[in-house]
Amino acid sequence: MSAEKDKKYLRMTLNERVQHFLLLTSFITLVMTGFALKYPEAVWVSWVRSLFGDFAFEIRGTVHRVAAVVMILDSFYHLIYITFTKRGRKLIIDLWFTKKDLTDVIGTIKYYFNRTNVKPKYGRFCYIEKSEYWALVWGNVVMGVTGVILWFENTFLPVVSNIGMDIATAIHFYEAILASLAIVIWHFYFVIYNPDVYPINKAFITGYLTREEMEHEHPLELEAIEQEQQNTNDIKDKIDL
Repeated sequence: MSAEKDKKYLRMTLNERVQHFLLLTSFITLVMTGFALKYPEAVWVSWVRSLFGDFAFEIRGTVHRVAAVVMILDSFYHLIYITFTKRGRKLIIDLWFTKKDLTDVIGTIKYYFNRTNVKPKYGRFCYIEKSEYWALVWGNVVMGVTGVILWFENTFLPVVSNIGMDIATAIHFYEAILASLAIVIWHFYFVIYNPDVYPINKAFITGYLTREEMEHEHPLELEAIEQEQQNTNDIKDKIDL
């Protein structure tokens, strides 16, 4: 029983963890350096300014652009990954919304409001994780396009005019706020403060979940894995006979 309890289940491969790490670090860097321009009196901006002096503004811009390039390259690599690898294509299939997601939303609301004692069972990804992923895709496209327009202002200004630049600036800023709030309030809660994973879900570091974590977070996936293993063992037994 102890061996079964200590069993590990693959959640994220090394390839996927590297993609996530690049996204994580570039996103945090972009948030800090981006809002530093909008809020120059913020605590972290004052600290950087006191450290680098007159060069702080130039360094901020350079770091912001480098982080943007990292995120864009990571996004293109992810696109290649989900297009040309078997696991990547399976990832998109599992992240696509189904009718069950709607029933899970309703079931979860009923569960939290004590209208039922049965909590919905989730597979590899629940509706929350799916929503986060597709919101990330949308956000990356919006931030990437508007960011390029603002970066190469001299090129795009004659095309989109001052009004277009103002619109791009507004979209870039408010999308940054939405993305930051989504990560801090939503994503951080489910991977850090969620009682089922507290103090933190280590899958993005180790790549694996324990059986207990699988039972809490992805019971349907666990059932599918064990059923597949059982079928494989049955086939081997028949061959041996």
